[in-house]
Amino acid sequence: MSILFALVMTLGTEQLAIPRVGLLPDRPTPYALRDWVRTAREFDRVVFDTEAKGPYLPLSWPVPGAPNLDGPGFGLPSYVGKEEARGKTGEAIAVLGSLLGATMVGIDKRRWVDQSPEFLNPRQGRILNDPGSRGSGSFWYDLLPSVVFTQLASKYPAWECGRRISASIARSWREANDVLGADFDHTSYDVDARKAQDNGQWKEPDAAAGVAYLELFESLRSGDASALASARKALGAMQRRDDNPTYEILTAYGALAAAYLNAEKGDRWDVPRFVDWCFDPTSPNRVGWGMIAGRWGGYDVGGLMGSTNDGGGYAFAMNTTLNLATLAPLARYDDRFSAAMGKWVLNAVNASRLFYKDALPATHQSGRDWPGDPSSGIPYEALRKTWEGKSPYGAGDAKRGGWAKEDFGLYGGGYVGLLGALVNPTNVPEILRIDLRATDFLKTKGYPTDLLWNPYSVPKRIKLDLGATPVRLYEAVSNRFLSFKPAKGIYPVLLAPKQAVQVVRVPAHGAMAYAKNRTLVGGVTIDANNGRVALPLRMKRFRRDESVAVGVPRAVAGKVDWSKADPIRLIASGGGTMRADLRFGWDRTYLYFHLDQRARATEIVEASNVGELKSHRWDIEHVELSFDPSRETFPLTGVPELSVGWSSIGLPNIAYSDDLPDGSILTTTAGTAARADRTIEGKIAWKALYRAWGTNEPLGAIARKGARIGCQPLLTDGSFRRQSYLNGRPYTRPTGFDRDSRTLVLR
Repeated sequence: MSILFALVMTLGTEQLAIPRVGLLPDRPTPYALRDWVRTAREFDRVVFDTEAKGPYLPLSWPVPGAPNLDGPGFGLPSYVGKEEARGKTGEAIAVLGSLLGATMVGIDKRRWVDQSPEFLNPRQGRILNDPGSRGSGSFWYDLLPSVVFTQLASKYPAWECGRRISASIARSWREANDVLGADFDHTSYDVDARKAQDNGQWKEPDAAAGVAYLELFESLRSGDASALASARKALGAMQRRDDNPTYEILTAYGALAAAYLNAEKGDRWDVPRFVDWCFDPTSPNRVGWGMIAGRWGGYDVGGLMGSTNDGGGYAFAMNTTLNLATLAPLARYDDRFSAAMGKWVLNAVNASRLFYKDALPATHQSGRDWPGDPSSGIPYEALRKTWEGKSPYGAGDAKRGGWAKEDFGLYGGGYVGLLGALVNPTNVPEILRIDLRATDFLKTKGYPTDLLWNPYSVPKRIKLDLGATPVRLYEAVSNRFLSFKPAKGIYPVLLAPKQAVQVVRVPAHGAMAYAKNRTLVGGVTIDANNGRVALPLRMKRFRRDESVAVGVPRAVAGKVDWSKADPIRLIASGGGTMRADLRFGWDRTYLYFHLDQRARATEIVEASNVGELKSHRWDIEHVELSFDPSRETFPLTGVPELSVGWSSIGLPNIAYSDDLPDGSILTTTAGTAARADRTIEGKIAWKALYRAWGTNEPLGAIARKGARIGCQPLLTDGSFRRQSYLNGRPYTRPTGFDRDSRTLVLR
């Protein structure tokens, strides 16, 4: 008992916060831990039943004449009901993900794995998303299939073909890294032309993270020193950045690679900042893309990954699962993140059940009538905050976009086996046993390591089943053995409130040694941060603020003197002719705004009512407004966005937001499109904005004289093809700190 009491009293390594994770509750409600192993096995049973009968079944099929194979390949669709894909291979992220997920819960998929080289481009040496492709024109679509293939091949070590292809993948991206000079501020890379590609609409610089991971993987697998050098070169591209590189999902792989190199090689990468990037939705490359926080309907959904601002929030199954599987193992290399990772995993795993139809009310999902998956093994592609007045709502893009009959996403659902391997219940509800080695595919030696985090405000006793072979237990966060005497069977561990521990099962015999920051037993690291040599701290970044300050006068008796307000000039892109001036005012109750049309619209498409604006705003003349009072200095649950529409017949309240309650935005309109003199005048309740921000900062610290609030508006000239932020781009919002950004200064 004295040993257990010492564990409670010794909290060990000082923990680092992940600011966005700090917005999550310690105990999400309602709580239910889904059986992820059963779910993964059910997914595999349904998807790989080639004799299944029923609507849109079977979901997999042989593909004669698939590339690179002596016999047939196989395929499956990215969505249920994508019937035009029948008989074809489909996307690699769906096919390979289904194989990896099944493998992780102990299903032998070798027969299908042998067919996966159908996605290989032999001349380029890369696994690509579409068979026979030369590349997708997108970094992440080209890199993620290679990452997943490399991980899959590592689970079948006797598969020589997989090893050869993994080596060729790393070699191909190493050559790309050299050509690019570690400059990944592009949309993609053309291997055949040996040059970067840019579509003029967005960039995907998180490709550096994916390349770093692949090169580190290869260096550990083969000992190739040039691969290790390439990994460091790619990480250097991340280290030099001032802003978040995230576009889709790759940043997490770079964070993990950097944490490994710091721990095992003594490197000095800014892992805390890389980790923050994975969660913080501030990337200028994908507006709002990061970790969801808050409650939707009656559910805590915090921890899910996706868009924080699309329709008020739009979380994706694939992004959530892959981030969990990639970032959780990082805590073994940097145990300062143990508590934050434990809290995030608890929240995200709990909320992930909402991707499945048996966890949602029938009226809160788009595919409730499809009978092909009675045990709910296939998730919806995504979870929306609100759809048709229902919150949350299980759906996706397929049904609405017309490219599949259902929104059930095989491309995201196949990875669910990673959750089955990663998380396990304990005898105490809400305390998970997180296996930090289960989803770490890097070829490193290590002993079984479990992360436990206590979300309760009282101590809790956990019973660990150590099995029949005696082991010594080491606790990596406090840098000490729990007992030098070998133990087996059920072993109790007492956790203090909010305490995180990492229990390492060390062989009963083996000499202990120290190597700088590492403690080793039998030459194998058991503690990568033993307190003897400090791991790098979060580096201070002095970000230059080049944004343009916009004066916002104070209203008197609810009236704003607009002549005293600085204008923000809005200009349509894509050949649009629309121009407008935007001004703001304020008082303690409202944030006021005023829009003046300054040039004729290319196309007159006005909303006839607020419902039409809500349903079709991207094909309607309107202005999108967003407000960020933190400017990256304190965490927010979300950055609320609202849409306001023009009217030539004086319609009031043509405005809405998925983030704000009805009635919190009031507008009046005047003028006509024919005269090109339309105006919109409105006000937004500070209290509604404050609730949407979800910050712990007091409202009085925001709605006050001298406050600075980021606002990056977007003008739509009758079509999403003629929409534009202040930088002239349709999809890439200004960073909030560059010369195209605007900062409202309350006077």
